[in-house]
Order: sequence, then structure tokens, then C-alpha cells
Amino acid sequence: MQRLKQLVYGLIILAIVSSPSDAADLKDGFLGIKWGTNISTLTEYAKIWEKYNISYYGNSKKSYSLFGVDTPYVIFATYEDKFFAAYIQVESIEVFSRLKKHITQKYGFPQTTLEVQKQQTIYRWKYADTKIKLKLYEKEGKMKLGFYYSPLSSKVNQAQREAFPQVPKSVFPLNEQRQKQALELMGY
Repeated sequence: MQRLKQLVYGLIILAIVSSPSDAADLKDGFLGIKWGTNISTLTEYAKIWEKYNISYYGNSKKSYSLFGVDTPYVIFATYEDKFFAAYIQVESIEVFSRLKKHITQKYGFPQTTLEVQKQQTIYRWKYADTKIKLKLYEKEGKMKLGFYYSPLSSKVNQAQREAFPQVPKSVFPLNEQRQKQALELMGY
């Protein structure tokens, strides 16, 4: 009976020690910042750049550890001043492999997309309202890990689709001379 109690206590302690603190953090936010937080409340973060309606921030005085990997810098993205994404530049293929292995162990096997033309591989996981993307850009030799809060990132994607609609590709390419001929045939 004493041995059974020790085993149960040992399992409880193991469960507490190995509890998914990263997962709990991703459910509510990222690295202690709640998803949707207004950036104005984070005074230690400085704006790095802005593109369209998305602003990017960083804190050069702070270093981070994520999934057992130390990273010196994280970029935080806001949409309408609300925190919705975080990006980490992955510096080596060894770190990339460690991250992929750890995230897979924590969140299951990823959905994998191979974009042959772009020479890009994207691994995707989902946890609660958070999407995780680990990208390998083979041509440039770059790697990136991104976290996205779905309720806000969906709004960002929609706003960008509206602001920059896709131009439909021609069914068949026409050079300038053939375009003239086609317009003449149509009576223009």
C-alpha cells in the first residue's frame, strides 16, 4: 500500500512538473501576453515597422525560451493595436528540427504543405484558437516559427483580401499584338 501511495504521488508530481505550460500559455496568449491585448499597455515594446494595417513590435531588452529553445528576439504583431501574432527567426536546421519534434510531441502530427514552385515547406498545428506554423524556405535558407490567434488573424486575412484582391490570371496569355487583334474582333 505504501509503495502504491509513493507511485501515485510520484505520478502527480511528474504530471505537475511536465504540465504543458507552453500549451496553457498558447491557449490564452503567448509568452505571458494575452491574445488581443492592446499594444499601448505594453510600454516596454517598441514599434519596429508597420505595413498596411499591421504593426510589428519587439523588446530588445528581453530574451525568451520557447519549447526548450532559447531565442534572443521575438516579433509581436498587432492588428488595430491588438496583439494577434508572434514570429521567431529560426537560426539553424538543428533548432528547426528540435522545434518541429517538440511541437509535434506536444500538439500531434502537423499538416504539411509542400510548395514546390516556391521551394517552401510549411508545418501547421492548431491548439485551441492558436495556429502554429513552422516554415522552411529552402531557396533562401530561411526558417521561421509563427503563432497566430485565429479570431484576429482571420480578420487580418479578410482585410488584406479586400484591400488587395487577387487579379485573375488570363486563361491564355496574349502578347500585345494578339490583344489588339482580340479587341478588334470584339468590336473595340
